[in-house]
Amino acid sequence: MHSCSERKMMIIWSLCLVFSLFNSLLIFASPAKQLCRSDQKNALLEFKSEFHFNGMGANEKTQRWTNTTDCCSWDGISCDIKTGNVVELNLWGSSLNGSLRSNSSLFRLQHLQSLNLSSNNLAGILPDSIGNFKYLKVLKLYACSFFGNIPSSIGNLSYLTHLDLDGNDFTGELPESLSNLNQLTKLLLASSKLTGNFHHALLNLSELTAIDFSSNQFEGMLPSNMSRFSKGVVDFSIFLHLKSLTLLDISHLNTRSMLDLSLFSNFVSLTLLHLSGNNLHISSTLHLPSPIGSLGLSSCNISEFPKFLRTQTGLFFLNISANQFQGHVPEWLWRLPGLGYLDISQNSFSDPFPLLPNSTRIILASDNQFSGNIPTKICELLALETLVLTNNNFSGSLPRCFRSCIFETTASLVISRRNFSVSA
Repeated sequence: MHSCSERKMMIIWSLCLVFSLFNSLLIFASPAKQLCRSDQKNALLEFKSEFHFNGMGANEKTQRWTNTTDCCSWDGISCDIKTGNVVELNLWGSSLNGSLRSNSSLFRLQHLQSLNLSSNNLAGILPDSIGNFKYLKVLKLYACSFFGNIPSSIGNLSYLTHLDLDGNDFTGELPESLSNLNQLTKLLLASSKLTGNFHHALLNLSELTAIDFSSNQFEGMLPSNMSRFSKGVVDFSIFLHLKSLTLLDISHLNTRSMLDLSLFSNFVSLTLLHLSGNNLHISSTLHLPSPIGSLGLSSCNISEFPKFLRTQTGLFFLNISANQFQGHVPEWLWRLPGLGYLDISQNSFSDPFPLLPNSTRIILASDNQFSGNIPTKICELLALETLVLTNNNFSGSLPRCFRSCIFETTASLVISRRNFSVSA
């Protein structure tokens, strides 16, 4: 027989258990609280509806964007875990088709810190509203088919560190307001149709580490103190104060200016320097202190082989094609320990073909005047993937490995015309 107190305890315990189970059922039956703010979810859904989608898997990122799910869990969306504000929108390569309107619901996402709409067909003018994202740090809009002027309102994005507008059809001048972006570290504006002057105010962007202005049509006057050239049509001095630069590509600027390579002699952090398609002056005493790994000097009207390359022991990519070099390739070039890609094509190099370093993976040496036998030791280059020697003056027989499976590591071998006719 249980005492009265024991029965009371059992009843209380049973009631607690029932209450606990009932409470659990209520929790499971209730919808989970969503982190995403409803106003921002609605803005995203409206933004999605502003475009149509083309292509296989075109709607892949946004197909889970529904009103019944938490927008902070959607593909391409990141939220602040404390506030629920949308801070990142990444719809790169989502096959969005349609123009970005000035009143787009996108601009209601006022807490965005990163926006990437690259590789979509947003053909139209980039609206001034883009400058309303006061917290934006990263803006990537490359290959979006934008045209017209770059809006000056971008200069309002005072927290911006990364601006990538490559591969659009922008025209006109760079907006001077870009000089307001004092925290900018990357400025990528390649392959557009930009014209006009480089603004000296860009000198204020002292935090820049990467610049790509290649394949544009800039103009302006060279300062007389930049080098011995007192006239020109591009002001290259805008780079003089950017001491933190690590990457610089200003290839094919479509300018008549002469660029003196000594301009970069005080840059100690450059690892990539691409100047192809510009008129280049290289002093025989030039020394570049920075450990350059990738150097593009194609089509620069150079006739004397650059001696400063001798000390660039970290060089792994070198393109000096389509210049006016003659005679032999300096032997010291082949002693650069990490040189893996070399393009010396479309010059007038002659004499026997040199012995390549073991690190060589790709060599393009077509359209020269190399003569004699191809050295048999080339068969010992186990890293070699591509060798192109078309249009030279070789004689004698091909190395045995070119005609057998011993040369299995070579993915592409082309030797044709002028005494040889082989493709393998």
